Amino acid sequence: MASMGVLRALIGEASVKRIMRVALALSVFAGAMSACSSGGPRIQQSPVAATSPATTASMPSPSPSATAEGPAVTQAEAARVVHTILQADDTARASGAEFYALGETRDAQALITATAFQSTDLTPPRYTWGRPTLLVPRLDRFPYWFAAVVERHDASGKSRTAVLAFMKQYESSRWQLSFASLLYPGTKPPAVSLDLQGYATPLATRDDTIAISPHLMAPLHATIAEEGPGGFAADLIAAGPQTTGYFTEVKKVQPEFKWRGFLYDSLFAATAFPIYALRTTGGGALILYSLTRTTLRQAKAKVAEGLVPVPKDVRWAVDSPVVRLKLRVIETQQYVSDVARKGAAEPAKIIGFDGAPTGVSSE
Repeated sequence: MASMGVLRALIGEASVKRIMRVALALSVFAGAMSACSSGGPRIQQSPVAATSPATTASMPSPSPSATAEGPAVTQAEAARVVHTILQADDTARASGAEFYALGETRDAQALITATAFQSTDLTPPRYTWGRPTLLVPRLDRFPYWFAAVVERHDASGKSRTAVLAFMKQYESSRWQLSFASLLYPGTKPPAVSLDLQGYATPLATRDDTIAISPHLMAPLHATIAEEGPGGFAADLIAAGPQTTGYFTEVKKVQPEFKWRGFLYDSLFAATAFPIYALRTTGGGALILYSLTRTTLRQAKAKVAEGLVPVPKDVRWAVDSPVVRLKLRVIETQQYVSDVARKGAAEPAKIIGFDGAPTGVSSE
């Protein structure tokens, strides 16, 4: 059997990634079926997980003793954290203080925050926030984290429901905003299972009591985004704008680029950022996770003098409407999904999305 290096040389890195995703999807699909019968220049490129999905499993398993001894993070502390960080973020945005804004964030949210400042010449959009609904899990070890659902209002008065996750990595760490996404308009999050004191039940990233284990949600999402309704993940994740919609978009754009003498491709991947999962009342899970989308636009030799057009939303990163030969854009995306209990017939649903271009390079 050919080695991995030889395989990459023969068919290319992108094809190897797709083959590995298909193998992963087949494995999960087989498990699901068994259950039914008896988961640029100015900014840093976002990190991508290794090929093994195990690298995304950053949350520890909850300890049974946490319920008996009381929560490590109280509702009152969580409320203070939300208020303090959102207030500090607005102050930093009002003054164009990117450094201070980044100090309040981490993980994927730090990359997206950097883009908000750098793409607007340090005048990022500002928001006001409603009263948060806190989803605080019982944990007894670091990292500590909790989620919040809150209405976000922009300068025009438009409102969107945001889902946030805050983390404190170690005893000596500060609380920071790790994740922020937006529910689709008109969508409500699933009810989270709460105990008598109002605390939520966290799920380990490798929990197997739900249809898709939290650590598999991102790689399966990447699979359906690339393979579409005919792919192996199609029966596991529902069709939508950020799933099969990506596949349709790429297939529509590729012929147009080819006719103009350009190559176009878009690849999706899980990241090494934390995954957050909470038990829902139906026995499933609310899962928060991140993906990267890498879009490549490349000019063929001697076509249009090798000039590749730059989309308007990333021209701030290259200061030009065109670049020579190749443009690579990496978008960091944050998703909210509603996953059913193990053995349920319905597929997982993507119910929230937000993202921004966080890495731009050219040749």
